[in-house]
Amino acid sequence: MAERAEAKPSTNRVGGPGGQDGLNPDDPGVRLLAEAAKGMEASALLLVHCGDLPGLAPGATRLILDVRERTGSPHRCVSDLGRTDTSAPLPVGDARFEAAMVWPRAHLGKDFSESCLAVGALALREGGHLLCAVRKQKGGKSLGKIMRALLGDDAVEVVARERGYHLWKGVRGPDIDTELATELSTRHYEIHDEALGDLRLRSQPGVFSRRELDGGTRALLHVTDELLRRDAETGRPAPRAVLDLCAGVGTLGLWAAQRLEQAEVIAVESNLRACALIRENAERNGFASRVQVHEHDGLPAEITPVDLVLLNPPTHADVDTLRRLFDLRAWLRPGGQVLLVVSRPHRALQLLTELGAEVDGGERDGYFVLRARWN
Repeated sequence: MAERAEAKPSTNRVGGPGGQDGLNPDDPGVRLLAEAAKGMEASALLLVHCGDLPGLAPGATRLILDVRERTGSPHRCVSDLGRTDTSAPLPVGDARFEAAMVWPRAHLGKDFSESCLAVGALALREGGHLLCAVRKQKGGKSLGKIMRALLGDDAVEVVARERGYHLWKGVRGPDIDTELATELSTRHYEIHDEALGDLRLRSQPGVFSRRELDGGTRALLHVTDELLRRDAETGRPAPRAVLDLCAGVGTLGLWAAQRLEQAEVIAVESNLRACALIRENAERNGFASRVQVHEHDGLPAEITPVDLVLLNPPTHADVDTLRRLFDLRAWLRPGGQVLLVVSRPHRALQLLTELGAEVDGGERDGYFVLRARWN
């Protein structure tokens, strides 16, 4: 669930749990990679976050980032949880491949694309090929420069073009810069923000709002804190169980664990790397015993009812996905409520009303924080 209400209302975003971003088999870049893979032995091929290439025989090794990618793939799927330690092994261990295919997912950021290239280069055998299909006007030149820095100027060239896409091809030789590749593949960040109190959250490329607290989450935190203070003043019991849906690296859920000392927290997220970071962040901040993490696209059946749901939903998810995320009646205890933040309120208001919720709320710092309750 990589995209949230991160941008101001006028900013366009792509993505959401209704579809897996960057995995479109009809994309020209995917076709370039598929053509390059023809004739290769599938078992000697590493797919670095580029999906299942059309026409490729089963048996390749495929790095995946999302729980949805586990379903229906004919290849050996390996969860890429990221590396933060230079001594940590690659996601594929000691395996070495004849070719590594990279198709950058622009919405996940340049640093993620660079880490994909670095992992691909490190996972090649001597003489192996690193291939990257990228739109010329969307970072193609920049990623080509990174490939040359990794493999050497003379080892990289553009070998094919289609509809604005370039297929870059590099060869791993003795000039590979393993120090740079290790640096790019182990990037990580720490999020520390006044709105989060004492929390220190580790983050990595490939997850939502990886470098800092996003504006939508900040607005939701402020409103939630105000409502909790108001409830305490009126004698309303504090939530005993909190659900952080579309949890990212656990920002909302871990804040709730810190703010509500007795509350149990359930975090649900489909990004596998983000789930690993939630577990790590819960441990680092002393909340591991009160935080459950579920790798799921939506709500798993085993979740027990909660008093409070915190939700920063995918900005451009389709209507059916949003309806599924918003229909939280079965997961709320009597008197429970949902607090969610969106860039534009109209569709959320319509869906929640159709689901029978009573909705109130308003604008906060350029976002709209809504409260939904069911009688």
